[in-house]
Amino acid sequence: MEGTLKLANGSVYTGHWHGHINECSGELIFYTGMSNFLEFLTDPVVKDKIILATYPGVLNCQIDENKFESKDFQLAGLITQQEWINPANAESKLMTTFQKNNIPVLTGMDTRTIIKQLLKTGEMPACMSTNQLNYVNISDKKNKSEHLQKQIINPTGKKHLVVIDFGVKNSLIRWLVQFNYKLTIVPGETTAATIRKINPDGLVFSGGSGNPLHWKSYFNEYSEVAKAYPTLGFGLGHQILASAFGANIAKMKWGHRCFKHPVIHHATKLVYMTNQNHGYAIAKYGLKDSGFKPSFTAVQDGSIEGLIHENYPITTYQFHPDGKNTKLELLINDSFSHQLQQYKGENIYA
Repeated sequence: MEGTLKLANGSVYTGHWHGHINECSGELIFYTGMSNFLEFLTDPVVKDKIILATYPGVLNCQIDENKFESKDFQLAGLITQQEWINPANAESKLMTTFQKNNIPVLTGMDTRTIIKQLLKTGEMPACMSTNQLNYVNISDKKNKSEHLQKQIINPTGKKHLVVIDFGVKNSLIRWLVQFNYKLTIVPGETTAATIRKINPDGLVFSGGSGNPLHWKSYFNEYSEVAKAYPTLGFGLGHQILASAFGANIAKMKWGHRCFKHPVIHHATKLVYMTNQNHGYAIAKYGLKDSGFKPSFTAVQDGSIEGLIHENYPITTYQFHPDGKNTKLELLINDSFSHQLQQYKGENIYA
């Protein structure tokens, strides 16, 4: 069956439609990675987005739930140049799983031309359909936290952290547990008073999807608790914390969406490869008034990748720990562990 991809600017592309529904819509983004497909497609950051995968082998990916970043696939639809031929073991393949979950796929697409269009005009809303449909504007919706109630993980951990969940990734939970932290996961709507009653040793603002300004009504709550406890922020949490202290947010023309984005650490001048998935970034103008100063910047475009607050024990990172970048992730945890010890008044030895 023929299918159509129509962009917000009116551009139309055709391919072969696979799926049991007639249409879907969402922001069109692209993923250039040659692996980590399951991690990316289940990342809460890609919730309700249409993903253009540049690597032609994505449909051959075997399903391994141990690699999932959330319970389910998050994307609205998939675009790929690869054609689909049903293999003998189709049940374990990505395409079969998509069909069971009503996620449509357009194959045989001219992905090179579409990528060139996005690089020129930027990421934009789009509609996938089996017919030529008029474009309908898709608003940037606020995504609620997946966890509606408080959860406790690793209750015997030595230090107790509250994880504020804006779309927390499984890899972040595993990473924190490996350092023997007790974790209390709460929704993004949790108030400062509720967090104080939990009485944690520190806070973690998780990653998630969408514009950080959608959480603006909670900024006073977030800044209040971040001033009171050692605080880490990752991804969307990095942007929310900076915004809560007065920093500005900018929509990127196209996001950073891969697991090998180079960033430079200002203190050591070392370059690290990082895992990123975001379409917004901290703007450089007005940053000084927020009290934050950059700790990492992107090698490729100079965007801000990490922040340190000059008056409070708050450190944030645009990238995500996933247990694979040992040197960088030890650097992050060592710094945070030092802040936790200072907060509790423990003796610290060089």
